[in-house]
Amino acid sequence: MPAGSFNLRLIVHTLALSGLILLANFCFILALLIKPFSEDKSWSVACWTADWFWSYMQNHWETTLHANEALTITGDEIPKGESAVVISNHLGYADYYLAQALATRAEMLGCCRYFVKKQVVWQLPIFGFSFWAIGMILVSRNWTSDEGLIDQAFSRVKQNKHKTWIVLYPEGTRRTTEKVLQSQAFARSQGKKELERVLFPRTKGFAATIMGLRDSHISHIYDLTFLYTSGEGQHRERVPSLAEQLSSSNLARDGYHFHINVRRIPISDLPEDEAGLKRWCEEAWERKDELLKDILSTSTSNKIIK
Repeated sequence: MPAGSFNLRLIVHTLALSGLILLANFCFILALLIKPFSEDKSWSVACWTADWFWSYMQNHWETTLHANEALTITGDEIPKGESAVVISNHLGYADYYLAQALATRAEMLGCCRYFVKKQVVWQLPIFGFSFWAIGMILVSRNWTSDEGLIDQAFSRVKQNKHKTWIVLYPEGTRRTTEKVLQSQAFARSQGKKELERVLFPRTKGFAATIMGLRDSHISHIYDLTFLYTSGEGQHRERVPSLAEQLSSSNLARDGYHFHINVRRIPISDLPEDEAGLKRWCEEAWERKDELLKDILSTSTSNKIIK
């Protein structure tokens, strides 16, 4: 299809999203007005709003662009309606489509809450308001160094036992060739194992999250491993940009493939001390590195969950 058609498709989708964002913000204002009178109803309105907004985005990606035909989910099955901490390697801006593909199947799409830096709320006025109003986990640069800030980050979810997925990318940034080299140099300097297909995780935030939520209603951690493949040879692992994916008319036909591997682990099985949690996270990333090598070498893995 001509490039102009691709651009038109992307423009139309962007305009539709812009209108929906304005409508969503109106709903979020309603949720804030309700909050002083009923925390539960306020949270329900925010989750309902997030659900229909993200459902539109997810349906466009999975159904309109045929990503569901190119999506493989392997590993442990996720129960419906279960609250969890969700961790994953971070490859690109479109990673949220993969996380939310699982959330949709677990009926938790509107309950997803991501970590967002507090300054983003003011830097991106429209999106920033949405992040704040929906109840994203707002953190400052040094939040892990202050126990009070850790408690503050999770207070709303814990105190009210809200059903939620708290999504964290321990790598802290998207994977690029340059960042892989920087990550390997850091690992060497620390006497750690060098990783090839994931970045060395920033374990302090992960440890603070698990320790901050250990006494809550959130009982499991979902350890996700993402992989994009397309084409052949050395470019097979190239991560398609968000614009590239949204410009396609059929992602499956165009040769894109999306892989998600799931490990569902009780938080009670994790170490209780900070040092143990940091090491657990490092070992999880070493396991991801080996898993990605296996998937790429065999093009097969565990049972496929539909």
